[in-house]
Amino acid sequence: MTMDNPALLAASSRVALAAFLHDLGKFAERAGFDAPTSDLEAHKTLYCPFRTFEPGGKSGFHTHKHAAYTGLAFDVVEKNAPDLIKGDMTPFASRSDTRDITDSLINAAAAHHKPDTFLQWIIATADRVASGFEREEFDDYNGAEDKNPQTDRNHFQARQWTLFEAINRRDDDTPGPDICRYPLKALSPQSIFPVPGKGYEPSDDASAKAEYAELWQAFLQSLESIPRSHRKDWSLWLDHFDTAWQTFTHAIPSATAGFRDKKWRKLKPDVSLYDHSKSAAAIATALWRWHAAQGQTDTAAATRLDGRSDWHVEKLLLIQGDFFGIQDFVFAEGSQTNKAAAKLLRGRSFQVSLFTELAALKVLDALSLPPTSQITNAAGKFLVVAPNTEEVRGQLEQVRKEINDWFLQHSFGMAGLGLIGKPASCNDFLKGKKDDGRESPFKALMASLFADLETAKLQRFDLTATGSPIFAVNYPHGVCQYNARLPADRAERETDTSAALSRDQIRLGALLTREDRILVVRDAGALTGNNITKLEVSIFGYGVAFTRDEDVTGKFGNLVRDGSLIRCWDFSLPESLTDTLWHGYARRFINAYVPRFNEVDLQTNSKYVGLESDVDAGDLRRGGGKTLNHIACEDRTCPTDPDKWQGQVALMTLKGDVDNLGSIFQQGLQEPTFAKMAALSRQMNAFFAVWLPAICRAEFPNTYTVFAGGDDFFLIGPWHSTQKLAARMADEFTRYVAGNTSITFSGGMVMTKPGLPMHTLATQAEDALDAAKGNALQDEKSRKNALVVYGERVRWPDWNKVQSAQEQLERVRDSYDLSNGYVYGLLQLITLASDPKNPEHAMWRSRFAYRTRRYVVDKLEAGVRQGAQSDLAEQIGEKGIVQLGTRYRIALFNHFYSQR
Repeated sequence: MTMDNPALLAASSRVALAAFLHDLGKFAERAGFDAPTSDLEAHKTLYCPFRTFEPGGKSGFHTHKHAAYTGLAFDVVEKNAPDLIKGDMTPFASRSDTRDITDSLINAAAAHHKPDTFLQWIIATADRVASGFEREEFDDYNGAEDKNPQTDRNHFQARQWTLFEAINRRDDDTPGPDICRYPLKALSPQSIFPVPGKGYEPSDDASAKAEYAELWQAFLQSLESIPRSHRKDWSLWLDHFDTAWQTFTHAIPSATAGFRDKKWRKLKPDVSLYDHSKSAAAIATALWRWHAAQGQTDTAAATRLDGRSDWHVEKLLLIQGDFFGIQDFVFAEGSQTNKAAAKLLRGRSFQVSLFTELAALKVLDALSLPPTSQITNAAGKFLVVAPNTEEVRGQLEQVRKEINDWFLQHSFGMAGLGLIGKPASCNDFLKGKKDDGRESPFKALMASLFADLETAKLQRFDLTATGSPIFAVNYPHGVCQYNARLPADRAERETDTSAALSRDQIRLGALLTREDRILVVRDAGALTGNNITKLEVSIFGYGVAFTRDEDVTGKFGNLVRDGSLIRCWDFSLPESLTDTLWHGYARRFINAYVPRFNEVDLQTNSKYVGLESDVDAGDLRRGGGKTLNHIACEDRTCPTDPDKWQGQVALMTLKGDVDNLGSIFQQGLQEPTFAKMAALSRQMNAFFAVWLPAICRAEFPNTYTVFAGGDDFFLIGPWHSTQKLAARMADEFTRYVAGNTSITFSGGMVMTKPGLPMHTLATQAEDALDAAKGNALQDEKSRKNALVVYGERVRWPDWNKVQSAQEQLERVRDSYDLSNGYVYGLLQLITLASDPKNPEHAMWRSRFAYRTRRYVVDKLEAGVRQGAQSDLAEQIGEKGIVQLGTRYRIALFNHFYSQR
């Protein structure tokens, strides 16, 4: 076999589809798929295990009836799929052949609980490996009734539990009704949140099936919206199908059977149909490719898979990539960086995600693997499952060299990609602990994979290897004015020299406000038309262009027919929190929210007065992207005169990430599996990559999501609104992780004037984040789960006290017309009260009481003086200075800045 082989890619895609849809029947059956009784009974006999009531008895029942429905429902799906009947169906038998078609694609998918042939055993083995089943455990599962004894809900009524609830918890027998459930809805920014489980699940089959039926019909309609011309390319179509399947099965529980494993712990329906089937598809493809490369595809190979006699053989190669140097790349500086700060910022941050996606595609393309072999891609990291063959390992090394060479040429080592391959066997995916008490094989595999990747990141570009990557560079036009590390290759004028990569970043910054699809092609010259904007620099050998929706640009069937179009990605943001994330194309969650001018902004444009002479003032028009200078004005108000604005003109930068993420993935789940790991990664990413940009668009429209994905985020917005967004994020994240107090995030905030160099701003935000995490001298409960703003550290559970104190400060200021001098004087009292080493520390109360008494006597009428003094003593003295200490400065600073 040779790599980069279209025929091999198509065959691999067909294997992937068979595994991807092996549990299609679970969806169809629960939706009430209508099939003739005779057909259903025939399919049960063909695909479903039979469980007798007594050993050797004849009476009993078929288990796992969903396998029969898989065979039946395939006929519906294939109407909108690539041709599954005529033509080349390698490695499966063609259904147009009237001879034995036991090894058809449909049979291979549906027979996963009752496999017989080699291809059927490939799918069945992938199903077991993805779930980490020991042999005895799977036999129990294969004979179980589809009902959960914990909740007394059958497979129609059961709804998916959340993995987050089980992180760092050992109470595996928590009663089911108290566990959160995911709503059975299509993927949207709102539907990714779990809901309280008690009383949520339907108690009757009719209403339960009705929910599934609505989702099923939407799924079938989604397949019709995939461009018909794209069915000519298996890999391209499968990428679209992957998104459709995710959209409509992300909240369907994969397993609802009620059984106990050999250790008598109850199993939970906490992995979605999507995550399980995606994992199985990746494993099945790699297993088939390994066996095909070894020439082991006969009955003997099927027998070995059945008996697990070769499960110790390292047939799989886990390929992990990790983008490094992100911060240096995004915040690179030049003499004219501030001239296009907003466009550069959003262009570079988008490029980071684009580079990672294209690097993963480069691996898939070189190894002739379908898109389903890419399990995760978030926060600059991706994971691909490949066959562990000598040819694949050699090709992977070549890809690593090509990607490194590209980064050396275009970023001079400022950024790069760590890329490793880790051999693994099927046994390595088992979830149970060893008899001697050692961690499960899968936990050990993941720990080793993480360790290897960290080592690779320390060996960037093989600087000590033969053939050092030191090369001569010419600067015919001097340095790039937007990135001083790069040589300029063009000079528009003496003061505006630029490199192609910087021009692409600025171009991207403009495109992201109006385009919503990406075209990836082999030959950039094939991209023509007025509605296509191409990037100047090819990325890892791919041409990249941006387009609008298909009503404007079409579906590019001509590019599919001539083999030019490799991928077509939708990166549009949802219109609302309930907007279904499916528009007929594969989706990549790589777009940041970009603030734009709306009609209200144009009507109140006097708040921007003074920016006209600024080099980054921008184009004040509806739909145009706002600059950072405009963003800095957005928290100004005009309480008295429509054109007399007050409030600080300033930005607030927020940088944050999930606390202890490594331990969450490596130690958080008691019995992790490959499917659970994939699910946890996808769900963690969804909060930041799906919900966060959507909530910014809906409720915080002046916030740039510079970067949001994986477990971290970097936001820039107006100084006060960003604080409110951070608090909203903390509340919603708690709800998102089902109230699990061991999963938290920390954030660091820095307030600045616009125009500060971005690298400086990023460094200050990083320092604030480090301070929020706390230090080793603090006890574990006091560390992390906190925010730093104005240099003050507040743990999220206490943030509502700060907010309440600020609200009360605003109230008493308005009620008693507090002077600026009185309020400013509180800063000195806070300093005194918080410093017990100061000899005058104990005098802060008497000084506060004296100043307050003087103020109410001098400024207020006699009838309100006593009440005012008591009110100020309670709200400022006790609930402010005493309860919050130095954190009360946050309320004071917000008060001062809002009055300027």
